[in-house]
Amino acid sequence: MLDSARNPSASRGAAGSRRSRFGTLHPASPRPGRLLRSGLAGAAVFALVATGAGCGTADAANENNSPRRGGTLRVVMAAQPKNLDPQLITHVNESALSRMLTRTLTTLRSEPGQDGSQIVGDLATDTGRPSDNNRVWEFTLKSGVKWEDGTPVTCAHLQYGVERSFSDILGNGPKYARTYLADTEGYVGPFRGGQHLASVTCVDTRTIRYRLKQPVGDFGYTVAMPIFAPVLPEQDKKVTYTERPFATGPYKLEHEAVTEPKWKERKQLVLVRNNFWQASTDQVRRALPDRIIVTWNPDGASITNNIIESQGDWANTISIDRDVAAPFVQQVINDTELSQRAIRGATGAVRYFAINTKRIPEKACREAIYLAFNKRKYRSVLGGATTGDLATTMIGPQLKAHKDFDLYGTRTNPDGNIERARELIAQQAALGKPCPATLALAYPNTQDLKKLVSTIVEAYARVGIQIDRKPNPEGTAFTTDYAQNPNLPLDLIYAGWVPDWANGSSILPPLFSSKNLEKARQNSKGNQNYGQLESKEIDELMDQALAEPNLDRQYILWGQIDEKIQSQAVTIPVLYTKALRLAGSNVRGGFIHPQNGQPDLAALGLADPKK
Repeated sequence: MLDSARNPSASRGAAGSRRSRFGTLHPASPRPGRLLRSGLAGAAVFALVATGAGCGTADAANENNSPRRGGTLRVVMAAQPKNLDPQLITHVNESALSRMLTRTLTTLRSEPGQDGSQIVGDLATDTGRPSDNNRVWEFTLKSGVKWEDGTPVTCAHLQYGVERSFSDILGNGPKYARTYLADTEGYVGPFRGGQHLASVTCVDTRTIRYRLKQPVGDFGYTVAMPIFAPVLPEQDKKVTYTERPFATGPYKLEHEAVTEPKWKERKQLVLVRNNFWQASTDQVRRALPDRIIVTWNPDGASITNNIIESQGDWANTISIDRDVAAPFVQQVINDTELSQRAIRGATGAVRYFAINTKRIPEKACREAIYLAFNKRKYRSVLGGATTGDLATTMIGPQLKAHKDFDLYGTRTNPDGNIERARELIAQQAALGKPCPATLALAYPNTQDLKKLVSTIVEAYARVGIQIDRKPNPEGTAFTTDYAQNPNLPLDLIYAGWVPDWANGSSILPPLFSSKNLEKARQNSKGNQNYGQLESKEIDELMDQALAEPNLDRQYILWGQIDEKIQSQAVTIPVLYTKALRLAGSNVRGGFIHPQNGQPDLAALGLADPKK
């Protein structure tokens, strides 16, 4: 999901791939081929690093008193959303809001756990009809779906939406369309000359056809991304469309809220009912509140305290992107009433360290580096078990594509296997192929990460390896200018990933495909294969999995490929992050959705709408 950088002291939403950041990391970059969920949208990588991110299910308070229709739900975020233009959405917060404003051909169910990783038809009648060995996909629109002014949504609006994503006038958004659609070379969008994209055609007013570069067995997941959402050409304001995206969802932006003041000066966003949305066409969004008021505040401790007290409007407030502030965690967990208002679960995010295979070509050395890592100490500094489970895979347990394996003994040796690491280092020295005595570690230049880095320095000192700290230079973006430059002399790269959709195809190809490495080396940017793994075998296996039409078989293939990649010691998965979010005493329906790692706005409401 989404490019989302996050503050390690905050939750996944606080600073950020669903789609995510560390310190201020985002998953930053085009995905398959990242979001919401690096991701959601084309780069969701680093958005995960908040101190305790996670996704999960609703607790007792939400079960005892069901949400009712009406009232004003208040949502507080750590920072102002930067984009609501569907073709430009790359952060999980933006994706969460867009879900209420903009419908897509398919969407994920509004359910906790693995059930929420299943797609259903949204604007479309089904999840897509493939042909030509999964190279051609057709979707038919439901009858009765309309824009906020009553205009029927048509194929032409979907066609125009994806076409505008190719324009450099708008800026940089996710790259899924460029990655998957055929015959895109040289196409610059509809603003210059008005040409159509040859690979996106309208069979009739309600049926759209996509022609792909290669077989894609789960393209139905891809079109759930906002980049494939429709845009009404008459309402397209190009670079300012983000200030007033025209709605197809149950809510629209209140007019007064988007005219004055200017976007960056705005203090809140107000979502009001879209009277042309029909619940009969939407099996996902409950649309219970009459209004949703979204504000932003970086003071996590103050927000947590106010929601705990739940006085006035705070009783109707939920913090969707930031965990309970550290000083209040034990209070929330141990207090019966507060624990019932807590919303917990796995975020879908995986924090990991990439090992540069070009600078450390010997597999035994990479294994030694993995085995020397102290995952227990790392998690302890973050906040302990409440922040997440120790990771052994790159595909998290919340996805059906997950395969459970532990190749390097994390469960039996969470502090690392120092004896075995030393043996491997000694063996390599005897062979005349010594392992590096110093490792250059890249990480975001934030105060919050210094303690985490100290645990890494201590861990590697146990096997005689020094850590050369390489925080990104001031004024550069970690995920773009620094971490994604494959030409920099970096050995370990601190990263995180939130899949843009709930399948291995949104994790393994963007992080381990070698197809874009050479181009990234030439322009010194745009690389998310931080380990610079170049394996023809793995590339071919990923292509085969991507083309598999049976999703149950495809899930198995992704799990097998994950294990094969891990056998090469290319990354050190450290943590499957968890969330601990808090809702006001009048908020109901909360659970952590596996897509964005946040409470799903589509399910939330108030117990007493009159409060």
